Amino acid sequence: MRLTRLVTVLMASGLALLALAVALSLMSASAAPGEPRYDTSAYRYTDKPSAAAMASRMLTVYIDGDFDAAERERIGLALRQWNHVLNGFIRLRPVLLPADASDGAVAQLRRPGAWIVAKVDGRHPAARDRNAVAMTVGSRGSGFVYVIADRFAMRDLTAVMLHEVGHVLGAGHDPHGHLMAPVYDRNNGHCIDRGAAAMVASAQRLPLNQLNWCVGPGLDGGRTSYR
Repeated sequence: MRLTRLVTVLMASGLALLALAVALSLMSASAAPGEPRYDTSAYRYTDKPSAAAMASRMLTVYIDGDFDAAERERIGLALRQWNHVLNGFIRLRPVLLPADASDGAVAQLRRPGAWIVAKVDGRHPAARDRNAVAMTVGSRGSGFVYVIADRFAMRDLTAVMLHEVGHVLGAGHDPHGHLMAPVYDRNNGHCIDRGAAAMVASAQRLPLNQLNWCVGPGLDGGRTSYR
């Protein structure tokens, strides 16, 4: 598959991989008739020098073994974009959770402050809100991101995870925002805008001027114009 070969080639280049991540995040439903096609080259991330290489905090993100390899790659693309935005102050470290991990083992993993990305369906208790495509539940730096996999196409998984990781890092919903808008809109752009970075910077007490964010059409200081 051509896209798989492209991912392999770009793995060695951080910014090139981020460009690919933005492209995957912006892709619509396989160019279905009547759906917009996005010029993903118009979106890019800033690339500020890291000033926190020796002072980074590590946050482990365990990924449910029920996700297949392609889904895990899409989750990884979201985590890599956030790592670029966080610019070394915080590092998100993905670890694959064994598919047969017991409830007790999962509870032990949460104790040191880990987050677990779980794949569930609409019958799960976390899916009580019928409009939700994912749900982040946690406190004191640990918890669960429940991905309600039967409610959206997995091609949108990177975009959904970008939003949920924002919650993991302390961002709330912004009714006037882009990534952190309360209602999922696959037509937005789905990269980490300045508004999302600013909320995380405030929650984590990080210097916003030393973080990165996505810039491009429709993004103005992290806000999107709805018309």
